[in-house]
Amino acid sequence: MAVLSRHRRARVVAAAGVLLLHLGWPSLGSGQAGSGGVSVRSGEAGSYEQRYTELVSSQPQLNAMAQVTGLVVGRDAARFTFESGNFHLLTPVSGRVVGAVFLGKGIFAFTPTDPIEQERLERFHKSRSLSVPFSSVVLLFADSTLAELQSKLMFGPGNAPEDARKHFKTALEHIGDEDSKSLHPDLMAPFLNNESSGIFYADVNRTNGGPLMFLLNPREMEGVSLAQRVRRYGWTRETEVISRFPARGQKWDSSLAGERIGDAIIRHYTIVTSLTPSGSGDLSFAAAAELEITSDTTIGPWIAFSLFEKLRVDSARWEGGEAATVFKGKDATLLWVKLPSQLQPKETRKLKLHYRGDLIDRYDDFFFIKSSAQWYPRPLEGRSYATFDLTFHSPKGKLLASVGDQLESKTAGQVTTSRWVSTVPLRNASFNLGFFKDYRIQEEGIPPVTVLLAEDAHRRLGIRQKNMKETVGGDVAKSLRFFQHAYGAAPTKQFFATEIPYGHGEAFPGLVHLSWSTFAQTDHDGLDEVFRAHEVAHQWWGIGVDFASYHDQWLSEGFATFSGLWYLQTVRKDNSKYFKLLERWRHQILENSDERAPVWLGYRTGSSRDTTGYDVLVYKKGAWVLHMLRIMMLDLKTMNEDRFTETMRDFYRSYQGKRASTEDFRRVAERHLGTDLGWFFDQWIYGKDIPSYRVVYRTEPAEGGMYRIKLQVRQENVPEAFQMYVPVTLDLGEDRIARLRVKVRGPQSDIELPLMPAKPKSLRFNDLDGVLAEVKSVDQG
Repeated sequence: MAVLSRHRRARVVAAAGVLLLHLGWPSLGSGQAGSGGVSVRSGEAGSYEQRYTELVSSQPQLNAMAQVTGLVVGRDAARFTFESGNFHLLTPVSGRVVGAVFLGKGIFAFTPTDPIEQERLERFHKSRSLSVPFSSVVLLFADSTLAELQSKLMFGPGNAPEDARKHFKTALEHIGDEDSKSLHPDLMAPFLNNESSGIFYADVNRTNGGPLMFLLNPREMEGVSLAQRVRRYGWTRETEVISRFPARGQKWDSSLAGERIGDAIIRHYTIVTSLTPSGSGDLSFAAAAELEITSDTTIGPWIAFSLFEKLRVDSARWEGGEAATVFKGKDATLLWVKLPSQLQPKETRKLKLHYRGDLIDRYDDFFFIKSSAQWYPRPLEGRSYATFDLTFHSPKGKLLASVGDQLESKTAGQVTTSRWVSTVPLRNASFNLGFFKDYRIQEEGIPPVTVLLAEDAHRRLGIRQKNMKETVGGDVAKSLRFFQHAYGAAPTKQFFATEIPYGHGEAFPGLVHLSWSTFAQTDHDGLDEVFRAHEVAHQWWGIGVDFASYHDQWLSEGFATFSGLWYLQTVRKDNSKYFKLLERWRHQILENSDERAPVWLGYRTGSSRDTTGYDVLVYKKGAWVLHMLRIMMLDLKTMNEDRFTETMRDFYRSYQGKRASTEDFRRVAERHLGTDLGWFFDQWIYGKDIPSYRVVYRTEPAEGGMYRIKLQVRQENVPEAFQMYVPVTLDLGEDRIARLRVKVRGPQSDIELPLMPAKPKSLRFNDLDGVLAEVKSVDQG
């Protein structure tokens, strides 16, 4: 996805974490089941609403209060010291206690195990570890917490003050939504299934400051997280995760499974969608979807999926025709399904859903599809793969494009029916339709290209730019050809570029959505060309090669942004715009530098302290990293860049159809450069510091008519061990150019260049913008 600079989205949402970010928690992880697995008890809920109501109606029991003095409870990186006060157990849910409220005095301590997370915590709380007093704590759990409390405390009769109930209600607001009857799905699932999943949640009411929310979640590859409440827009408050990392003993392995553990997965979709015009010209949306549900572990019977909030389910039946129990609250993004029995590993159940709702709005001749990828039920692991068989019944005269191979398109009366099938598993599926004109490009060597744009809508809006379909189509076709040459064959048989009435772009297999503004004009600084090529490049980066986890998102967005920039320089033959855009992005990266995070944090680089972080760091600094690697691999004598192009081809060839990590890319780059690059990735992906160079140089005669050039380079704003190989170019006159690299390490480097046959007319330190840095040079003669 790319966002045009003149059209900013109000909020960045990671594609893999749409559902849980809506609830205030990050996307989740996947791999092997956590230690101890999942134990199931009888008493799973027959009705979602009944169990939800039972939970939210919980209150302190009259006969379950315990006085506390010096109780310590530890959960991974968190430590709760309950110094003095009372614990109140909440009334049971389905016969078992799953919550407790503490009122009194205590200390909450939290120390991330990862240095990057420690630094991130310091940005928010001015300390790499927390130790803060609290006056109350609300606990929700499906682990051994109850047994631990009962073994260490003596519970008996006692009345709880009204504050206990109020704190419990507030804690639920932090992890759910009462209007839609939603709760964090990994907390709700064990309550519905009456199981012990190992999850532990603590809502900590600090004595000074707002609440903190600690979660230990075995369903996530990064199972430890700490969050806080922040103000976003006006009086709106949201939950923001400030630290998250794997639990102790948990190994990150998302190359095969993703970012979650033990989810229900949908392996195949058969969806028939009806888009029916109303009297006012709007389009109503209705769909019948058959889902093939499976899992790698034993799960259920209650399982959760995500579905766009404005869609509601009319009916649900299993393959044999039996009615299925489902629940979706009003404007909820969670769809709960109750299986007839637990799903065993590799077992498959087929469910058919009929659903409809407010998915599409019309303004003039533009159709606004409100959710491009949540219009069908999806696993909570939003990046799992499935095959699709999609049929669309749409109004005659409105052109439609989707993912997969278009097997048929026929019109009967006022309805056009098209069918799109993917036999290769895809991460997601989308579609677009409108009052489009189609512009087709058939060229040897690239997939056929179809551009769909709303020319009539442009005219009514007073947009009179000429030849935009040829301009946009030209960039799409040329970038396809260039990327095939640079990376390898395009992973699609046909390619559609459609116009959407938004300020951003999106990419799906064989399909890109491009902002209406890029069809309205082409700016003069190259951003439109980069934007169009960026979305095309996702066929290689993000789709052809998927990223292993949110930490590796730069392998998609940074690579696609660099690819657009490379296209601008190479195919559009505009070297000046290439370097001007790098310069613009350098300034953006340096802005608010005190709040900037490592690229490694993915979507979490955007925060309440740095709202532009995701765009600036994952996209633009990610592109800068590739540019620096390109220059470092460049043969400065011949200006040959075969090592870099072979690195990119090799990486794509090695990981096409797979998920790749930053370390995977590092190993490929090291193979082609022939040296260790750990230091480079430590500085530019896992680190956040940007160097400043203050360069003083002087030239003096040497023996034999040669000239000696000495440089003194002061390096600032980075750790002492920070190093880079910086390109230096000397103009020796008479069309003679000398190019070389110098190693800069530490606070000061005194460097003497090889003797030169002429006195340099000029010296360019950090030529070709080889290092993302601030540079000031002084010639002392």
